[in-house]
Amino acid sequence: MTQSKSEPLGIESNKKRPGCLKPALIALGVCLALVAAIYGGLRYQHRQAAKAQQVRATQEFAPVFQALEPQGPGLGPGSNPGPGPGYDIDQTIKVIHEIDLALAESDSMGDYLKTMSRHDYRNVAPAVLAARKDLMGVLFQIYSKQSEIEDRQQMWGLTSKLLLSTLSVVGAEGHVGTLGPTGSITVDKEQAQRLLDDLQQTQDARLKLGRDQRKLQGQLIDSLVAYSQVYHRYVDEWDRLCVIRDRAYLAAHNGDWAMAEAAADEAIAMAPDEREAHLLKALAMIEGGQSQHPESSAQVEQLLAQYIDDHPDSAAPAFLLLGVLQSKQGRKDEALLNLQQAAAYYPKQADALTDMLDPYKMRSFLRKTREGSYVIELYKNTMLGAGYFSPDLQLARNAFAAGDFEAGRAKVMDHFSRRRTQQQWDFVLSDIEFCQALLGDDFRRIFPEDHYLDLVLKPTIFGSKLHVGVDNRSDRTLHNATLVLAIQFTDMHAEDYQTFVANQTQPAVLPRQVTDYGDVEIGLDLQGTKKEVDDIVTQRAILVTDEAVLWVDTDAYKIAEAKEFRQGRKPGLARAEASARAAVVSGDKAISPVGLLDRIVADARSGTTIQIDDKKLLKDGLIITVPKELAVLRPLFRLKYGDQVFTADQNVIVDDKIQLRFDSVGDLAGDASGDGGQQIGLTVSTVLGDLEWSWGPDSGHKLRLMNVEGIGDQALGLP
Repeated sequence: MTQSKSEPLGIESNKKRPGCLKPALIALGVCLALVAAIYGGLRYQHRQAAKAQQVRATQEFAPVFQALEPQGPGLGPGSNPGPGPGYDIDQTIKVIHEIDLALAESDSMGDYLKTMSRHDYRNVAPAVLAARKDLMGVLFQIYSKQSEIEDRQQMWGLTSKLLLSTLSVVGAEGHVGTLGPTGSITVDKEQAQRLLDDLQQTQDARLKLGRDQRKLQGQLIDSLVAYSQVYHRYVDEWDRLCVIRDRAYLAAHNGDWAMAEAAADEAIAMAPDEREAHLLKALAMIEGGQSQHPESSAQVEQLLAQYIDDHPDSAAPAFLLLGVLQSKQGRKDEALLNLQQAAAYYPKQADALTDMLDPYKMRSFLRKTREGSYVIELYKNTMLGAGYFSPDLQLARNAFAAGDFEAGRAKVMDHFSRRRTQQQWDFVLSDIEFCQALLGDDFRRIFPEDHYLDLVLKPTIFGSKLHVGVDNRSDRTLHNATLVLAIQFTDMHAEDYQTFVANQTQPAVLPRQVTDYGDVEIGLDLQGTKKEVDDIVTQRAILVTDEAVLWVDTDAYKIAEAKEFRQGRKPGLARAEASARAAVVSGDKAISPVGLLDRIVADARSGTTIQIDDKKLLKDGLIITVPKELAVLRPLFRLKYGDQVFTADQNVIVDDKIQLRFDSVGDLAGDASGDGGQQIGLTVSTVLGDLEWSWGPDSGHKLRLMNVEGIGDQALGLP
């Protein structure tokens, strides 16, 4: 038997191994195929997501690109732009401000694009639109590559902060750039890149940028720098225009109409498509007396007619000026129609022009000076129908001039009713100033007893609030009464106030009662400093009712104002106030304050009564009545008995008399019977001068009127 060769160890197992590996290889193949399928699926999904994002980005950006195409006069294909720059610099600056503010307020790129696509870009400088469109083109490329929602949101946070940071540096202070050889701004690209790097380091995002995206960020920097240069150029142009236009505003405020017209002409030559200087020129020509010259009058009408044709969306102030011009010329029917049309258009215009985005928000430095405030105040009055530019107040002026007091009063109330409806309380100060200055005596006749309403204020224990009320010491009820506080804080200019409206309108302010208006929150951010109740310098209020609109002051304010009048600190104002109130009391505009005071002295002899009140504890009181017409003259009463001076414990209007009550004066009954024999003197200080009554003892526990005389400007000492 032949023995076979033995095979090396393990050969037998090796021969059997292929059969064992087969299932494993199959499983491995299946796994690899599955991985490949998953990978392919993921790549497919990624490609699909990228395509979807590309479509989404195209759809969202397309309206913006279309909106940024230049529009307006002289900008269409084949059109002839004619003289002038072919754009409105004010509209250009407004749009720049709007889209940058929208950048700060939008939560996502989608929100921002919707806002941008809705803006009106007509008459905006083409260079601004082109530069912004280039910038948006780079943002489109970046945004179209962010297929994941989280990546898109994080990229929006990065790019929006970059744009805002660079624009704020370039636009506000110019720190990023320096003046180049041509005098234009140059932007430091390295500084812009450092801004981007800093933002990326502080981003919380886990955003990983590919090579092509990093390249796009470089393009973003280039586009941003280019846009910033264009931006600065037009802001600089607008600033130069504002310097000239501000001069026209200030001249108009000062009543220097020749200077106002000259400055307006210079501004129009610089920017033929602007609006404000055109209105200022018309105002200057009307108030400067040129409306009485046929040629000048025709020029004003042509100027305003052209303005209305060019700017139908903001024609209200032009219609008003036409109405004022025609009123001065005695063209009553035409004036009425134009003023009524201005009244109809102002509410619609107000909605657009009270927008927080108006260009003057970029010129907050104006509020740091009183002169700057004059510019903003007249600008707002013009655009929103306040003060001189109120159609209702101009209609009231015409009615008063025609001798129709009731029609004039109704128009005054119509104006303030509109102010209440629109809740534009910061304009109520301009309104009442116009009423007092240009409606004068007729306005005071609406509620001549204004001195008999007192503002009652008390700081609350907690918070920065004032508890507010109105003490009505007159005999008239005022209905539908809204109270607007006018507060002057530290670091504010004299006669500059911030308004705060009380929380609710009261149905009625009843006679001889205090109407409670509750707590009013007081706070103001003044140039970065928080102002609260403790920072109040002066506190006044305006009461807006169906019957009248009037200042309401504290007793302390009235005493201080009376002192200033008598001490000659405001001689011009004192004379004007005295003459106006003399005319209201007498009904005769020709009467002098001295003549009226003499007449009141004569009437007061028979129109005054005095009565000893029953003894209260150890001292008697007095009840004195004097003629009601004194109420119009801002009276301050003081009673002198021996070496003592008393203020009235009650000072109210009852029927046709002013009733004064003085408590605990002395042993008046004993004096009247002859035991003491001391005289009693009542002094009233008014805007016309001072009056003094004197009484002495009479029989039967009574007092006898000894004398009534005018004592000129001599004043009884006030505590």
